[in-house]
Amino acid sequence: MKKIKLPDLKDPENRFKVFLIVGAILVAGLFFFSAGITLSSNPTFCGKACHNMAPEWETWKKSSHAAVTCYSCHGDRNPIYFFRMKLLADPVGAVSSILNTYEKPINKDDEVSQHEIKLNRCLRCHSPAKRKFTPRLGLNVTSAMHMKHIRAGLRCTTCHNRITHLGAENYEPLKSEWKEAKGFKYKNFLTMKQGCFRCHSVNPAERDRETEKIIKNGKVPPKACTTCHNKDFKLPTGHNQLAWRSEHGPVAKSNFNYCFGCHDAGAKFDNKGKPWCTLCHDQDAVSGFKQQAALQH
Repeated sequence: MKKIKLPDLKDPENRFKVFLIVGAILVAGLFFFSAGITLSSNPTFCGKACHNMAPEWETWKKSSHAAVTCYSCHGDRNPIYFFRMKLLADPVGAVSSILNTYEKPINKDDEVSQHEIKLNRCLRCHSPAKRKFTPRLGLNVTSAMHMKHIRAGLRCTTCHNRITHLGAENYEPLKSEWKEAKGFKYKNFLTMKQGCFRCHSVNPAERDRETEKIIKNGKVPPKACTTCHNKDFKLPTGHNQLAWRSEHGPVAKSNFNYCFGCHDAGAKFDNKGKPWCTLCHDQDAVSGFKQQAALQH
């Protein structure tokens, strides 16, 4: 076997050549490393390169956080954390994606929102102490109430778990390609039954023990409806009357936003993912209702 002959580093000319070669390799390495870091941190890269992340990418694009990168919420500003994710966690995720060994559905129990996204990542932009909240009509979810939840040890994402990825189950491969996800739908903890009742239900069987364990300082969640609803809250006008179907028009016209709060697509009482109005009205009519709702807002 022929031995590799190393250059004579005593020769100044050889030392200069070696210096140039090593320097060029380091510069090229740094360039490709930084380019790779930048590329792989782009949300489009996550959505396009990994088919299994397409539902998260599609819902992110339509959310109020569409101008915010993934790492703004899913990462820390700490450089050690960042490089640990890039050099360890991300390669492991890439391998599991290639080998098709990842969880299906991904994050099915909302482990990320409930255990990984820290409070300070949300508070960088959403401080309850400085922000005015405009809750839905009939609710009393104020800035002060948000602060009470924070002081009790809850994260923003304890309730706002699907704020950026709501409706991910409507996109492929989650929608139909994965047999493991047939009929699956993520829980939305901003709804009363799936969210509020975890702590505030008068029925102990409906409360979630894991969520209750988060609560600190001996705080006991109040169970009265008026905790979140205004004291004068009652069912929308006419909902308990038999003639509601024929008489609801004038009520709706007076405040379409009030109706869409419960009956819009994806709301608590929708029509299989569409606005409830589409049970009787065509899409053009519903679009008109929405335009009027926007003017009333």
